[in-house]
Amino acid sequence: MSLIDLFKRPKRMADLKLEEVRREEARLSLRETQAIARLEQMERDKEEIFRKGTKIKSGIRRKQLARQFEQKKNEIAISERELNRLGKEAVTIAAIRTAIQRKTDMKKSVLSILNLAEEGELQRLLEDDKISYDLYMERLGEIADTANDPSRDIISEVGKEGAELLDIWQKMDDGEIESFDTGLKLAEEKAREKPLPEEETE
Repeated sequence: MSLIDLFKRPKRMADLKLEEVRREEARLSLRETQAIARLEQMERDKEEIFRKGTKIKSGIRRKQLARQFEQKKNEIAISERELNRLGKEAVTIAAIRTAIQRKTDMKKSVLSILNLAEEGELQRLLEDDKISYDLYMERLGEIADTANDPSRDIISEVGKEGAELLDIWQKMDDGEIESFDTGLKLAEEKAREKPLPEEETE
């Protein structure tokens, strides 16, 4: 069962069991890991093609390598779109899991993350390749804010998970954090600050 299949199921989203959501989350994590491995291999292949082109002086061979380089670029672009989609699915399933864990506190929600999925809005956003991960999170936040929905806290919480690490990496790029060890220590400290997941309540 895929995430989209969860949206199409006959039962209401609020009736989802935490166990089946966690199973889908694990499957999605595996797909994401495999997609990253494929992308990294394609990046290595592209670099190797370019390296060959710097060493070979034959015009015919260079044209062949140039064509292979462009093909690899196209394959990478397709793979990156897939990763964008998987990233959106990953944050969605995490938000759905959190919503289910807290559903007793969300019964009066005007537009919870579960209702959003049930109404097809999440599916539309997920399937739109033009919507990046960041824009997806922004759109979810806007919908929840407009509805004055408690689920905006879940969306904010889930979306924050990777933002802190991205900020650390950016500071390392800018030289604000000078060593790898310092950056890693900061990342681990941020991870320890996060509360443990709540258990499901029936």
